[in-house]
Amino acid sequence: METNMNTQPEQQTAPENNPAQITLLKIREWGACSDGRDWFREKFPQGGTYGDVMTGLYADKRYGDARWLANKAFDVKNIDSAFIESDVRSIIAATEGVDVDSGNYARAGFSGDYARAGFSGDYAQAGFSGNYAQAGFSGDYAQAGFSGDDARAGFSGYGAQAGFSGDDARAGFSGNDARAECTGENATIAFAGMNGSVSLGKGGAASLAYYDGTRTRFINIYEGEDGIEAGVLYTVKNGEVVRR
Repeated sequence: METNMNTQPEQQTAPENNPAQITLLKIREWGACSDGRDWFREKFPQGGTYGDVMTGLYADKRYGDARWLANKAFDVKNIDSAFIESDVRSIIAATEGVDVDSGNYARAGFSGDYARAGFSGDYAQAGFSGNYAQAGFSGDYAQAGFSGDDARAGFSGYGAQAGFSGDDARAGFSGNDARAECTGENATIAFAGMNGSVSLGKGGAASLAYYDGTRTRFINIYEGEDGIEAGVLYTVKNGEVVRR
């Protein structure tokens, strides 16, 4: 779905108000190529959830398009708490019967590429050593480690902890007190919950939420800019980014 310059207008019925809903209009705005749009139009004429679309792409072995969609969907500019929470549910639903656990204290390990897992209970623990891992956690106090490249993860519970050592990781946290540590390059991490903390590798970027007394606001940080150093844990206090 790489960007092309075809600018012919396309029509599609407006989707319900669901940030996790992927539509033809949305992927076109993100710069999808004509071949990708044709595939999407055939498979999802009325649109579909992120989890459903990713499942379809993997089923048709459109791995490049799957990576493209993950990059677009988990772009800090496009992420919000409703998307993260809906996407966690989408991943869990899409992985039904495939390494899914709905109970508390679930533990799982995955060593191959393209692993997918969903956890809806509290205190889940998961480790992924292959590339292109996808995981969704809706319970509190989840812990996850990803060592492969191109990991994608969503956490909607409180107190989540995640570590990413591969490159190009994408993760969203909607619960409070989340913590992400990234040693790989070009990670993109978004926190919709309060009191999040993050460390980034080279080229990493993160969006941290805080409450200013009136409303929730976001501060974006970028490794190598404004004094943000790789390997240092940062959070927001009193509207300012500080070392944790």
